[in-house]
Amino acid sequence: MPATMVRHFVTGSQSSRRFGCFVALLAALLFSEALHAQSTSGTVLGTVKDPSGAAIPAAVVKMTNTGTNASRSTTTGDNGAFQFVNVEVGTYQLAVDAPGFQSVQFTPFDLGGRETKRVDADMKVSTQTTTVSVEASDAAVIQTDTSSIAETKGSRELTDLPVAITSRSTGSTSAMSTLTAQSGVQTDAQGNISIAGTLPSQLSMSIDGISSMGPGTAFGAGGAQAISELFPSFNAIEEIRIGETINPAEFGGVADITTISKAGSNHVHGGVFENFQNSYTNAADFFSNRVNETKMNNFGIYMGGPVVIPKLYNGHDKTFFFGSFEALRLPKTQTAIESVPTLAMRNGDLSAYSDPITGYPGNIIPASQLSPYAQKVLNYFFPLPNYGPPGAFANNYLATFAIPINSAQGDVRVDQMLGLLTNYAADSPPAARHPLSESPRKGSPARWV
Repeated sequence: MPATMVRHFVTGSQSSRRFGCFVALLAALLFSEALHAQSTSGTVLGTVKDPSGAAIPAAVVKMTNTGTNASRSTTTGDNGAFQFVNVEVGTYQLAVDAPGFQSVQFTPFDLGGRETKRVDADMKVSTQTTTVSVEASDAAVIQTDTSSIAETKGSRELTDLPVAITSRSTGSTSAMSTLTAQSGVQTDAQGNISIAGTLPSQLSMSIDGISSMGPGTAFGAGGAQAISELFPSFNAIEEIRIGETINPAEFGGVADITTISKAGSNHVHGGVFENFQNSYTNAADFFSNRVNETKMNNFGIYMGGPVVIPKLYNGHDKTFFFGSFEALRLPKTQTAIESVPTLAMRNGDLSAYSDPITGYPGNIIPASQLSPYAQKVLNYFFPLPNYGPPGAFANNYLATFAIPINSAQGDVRVDQMLGLLTNYAADSPPAARHPLSESPRKGSPARWV
């Protein structure tokens, strides 16, 4: 926070000073991007050169988020390099201006979580006021700006993959099951995720920069099940990034899973969805020759846009929201084959057993030795056989149990654009960044999750 703002808070009476210090401290804790424990933001960097390949210093580079219209600018260093750090996930447009050269404007490009995108500009000498439109190239096959190996699944891929529908039919609305579609990701017998051969305890997981690892030992005593459900709904996820090796120290694990939720923009967008499944085409169980009843009904709604209260507040370019609701109705059944006492056994006839187990001839207990109370309890808790050959006393009862699953999940995200933030540019290697300018940024999001 700038010193001028702090001075404004502490002027006045002693109580005002205390209140001002409290407000300043609270604002710093809530809104400072530097306090994120784990970063989900990306980096855009590049070099500006003239037609001969020489670096162009002091060129103005402006980057604008096409969804929220938030923009930030910086100038290139002596080596013509620029760098934007702590850039939120989204679609951006880059423009470069330098005196004596034609303005260059790149087509919009997508920036993922923790992604480093290189955009180099080759300027042409200006003979008149013109603007050159350049298409931003996709990421190179060999990434030279970062040394990590990672794969990102976008929102479209998550919702369209068949494995996403399969996970719902098992009673889960979590995106955890889709992770195994990537090579190098496996699950063990306890359901723990292992990435690139690492131990489950070496995994780091976060949602919007907030760790979703369980308390105490992350995996064990049911911890994996709790972690697997700590995901937003499929339609509320912007992307999931799986980092396999050479993970930054801030993530505390050899491998990591970074989930980023969707954010609102200046344009209202949303939709409704319905996933339905029944058992009409399901195969019968091999042993019982019965089809387990399945009627899955998964439905929901999602919407995002600017926060607008008519005649009170217009949140365009400032305040955005994204919310989703998802419900799962799954009246599942399960077939089981059990063993129950036969009618003869309830009356003391245990002759089906060849070994002498009762102490009576033929393993037949006299009626006078039977307790009528025990017989009533036996008849109350154990049904009669209904399965298998006549006289069978093992695997002789077939039952279908109802195991319905009903769940509901809601996710809400609010982004507020703030100003008075410092921009950074690179006039040296990324390990030694220096602030070259401190021009106010038009907007930068602070999130409450």
